[in-house]
Amino acid sequence: MAKNCGGTIINIIVGVIFFGLIGLSLWWVFKTAGQAGHEYSQAMINTSSKASVIKCQTNLRTIWQNIQIYATTNGDLPASQQELINFSGTTQLFHCDEPNAPDYIYIPGQSDDMPTTNVLLYEPLPVHNRQSSVLYLSGQIELLSPEELREAVEATILSIRQRGR
Repeated sequence: MAKNCGGTIINIIVGVIFFGLIGLSLWWVFKTAGQAGHEYSQAMINTSSKASVIKCQTNLRTIWQNIQIYATTNGDLPASQQELINFSGTTQLFHCDEPNAPDYIYIPGQSDDMPTTNVLLYEPLPVHNRQSSVLYLSGQIELLSPEELREAVEATILSIRQRGR
């Protein structure tokens, strides 16, 4: 009877080790799958964010082209945002696709002989990873932080005021 008891203890120990290794293996598989799922989710969010930025910048590029055509036709830049919208024929260009994003803001009163760093059109809220898309008088498009945007808009308004003197 003592021999059976020793064999049973060894079988129990082997069983515990065996099932422990199976449990550890399953834990590792689930952990790895969870990390892969998280990384996949992050990649999808990043891709969606990049697509939104590209769509927004495409809108700004189209608006820039419309401004150039307007300036060539009329000899000056549009006097107001409504005049620019009317010339463009659609309001869809003047709005980012991000949820709760307000319409772009056009800064009138500028001309081609002003500093090319002047802001021509911008997003008033930072909807792209805490940044706003900006169209400069030069046609360059850039993402700016709220502080950088505020400084650029203030410099543009100062430039317009100085020109008006």
